[in-house]
Amino acid sequence: MATNKKTEQIKNQEVISKKSFGQIIINNAALTALVLLMILFAIVNDCFLTTNNMINILTQVSVTAIIAFGMTFVITAAQIDLSVGSILALAGMIFMALSVAGVPVFLGIIITLAIGGFIGLFSGYLITYFKLPSFIATLSMMTVARGIALLMRGGTTICEGIQPSYFWLGQSKIGRIPMPIIVLIIIFIIMDFVMTRTTFGTYNRAIGSNLEASRLAGISVNPMLLKIMAISGVCAAIAGIITASRLGVGSPITGYMKELDAITAVILGGTAMTGGVGTIRGTFIGALVVTILTNGLTIIGVSSYWQQILLGFVLIGALALKKFQK
Repeated sequence: MATNKKTEQIKNQEVISKKSFGQIIINNAALTALVLLMILFAIVNDCFLTTNNMINILTQVSVTAIIAFGMTFVITAAQIDLSVGSILALAGMIFMALSVAGVPVFLGIIITLAIGGFIGLFSGYLITYFKLPSFIATLSMMTVARGIALLMRGGTTICEGIQPSYFWLGQSKIGRIPMPIIVLIIIFIIMDFVMTRTTFGTYNRAIGSNLEASRLAGISVNPMLLKIMAISGVCAAIAGIITASRLGVGSPITGYMKELDAITAVILGGTAMTGGVGTIRGTFIGALVVTILTNGLTIIGVSSYWQQILLGFVLIGALALKKFQK
């Protein structure tokens, strides 16, 4: 009898350990996917794990991650922002137009960020005071921002008369590290601190968990939502400045489908679409997964059309996994 009991205990412990291991994998799906993708692409192509390609990946991820950081605050508050890709394009156009007009680069950055924040603020105003669903409000602003970007130069790029100082943020380096990576690190530290160590982050999660309960608890819900949407707009504008500075032109067609990349990164990182749960660290890992997937597929010769299809399936898989976790 004693032997049988010991055998049953050992079997139960094995089952529990297997479940625990499986649960760890599921709960850290983004990190697991990141490791598996890196191993896969390293096996397929020798160039993948080179220092130059790793720096290239981090430079590429800077734009997606910065947009996704702002999106994390939005989705954690149980909202959505579909306008970020269009704000990116408009910010790039405005930034380069200011350069052509002779505006000093630091003033150009401030003006561009202010415009991005204003667009986000206006979306927040539509959500809070006109009671429009965030999907409709930001879809409208997506169309408006893209339309203005196209209207500025009749759909053409701004590529002449640009001050060399305007390329600094996207093309300069500190040692071997490109400036976009430095900007990414700074914004990551700030955003993670705000989300985890401030009352703003706590209120953000509370609003996403239960908006009415948050209002009854004394949280100023409408001003909070305005700030959250403004943060998203500013993040998209930063991404637009970096993109325009890297390319050396202002293009009205940049940022296409960037909202999908950002949302995918946020969901992969563990943020709940229903709100109340979200981490900047998880979002960064999610952004790395999206960028490494794109980078690796490009290296092995997969067309951009198939990449978009695969990213769509990745988003579906991430949402399905969140449902399974519940």
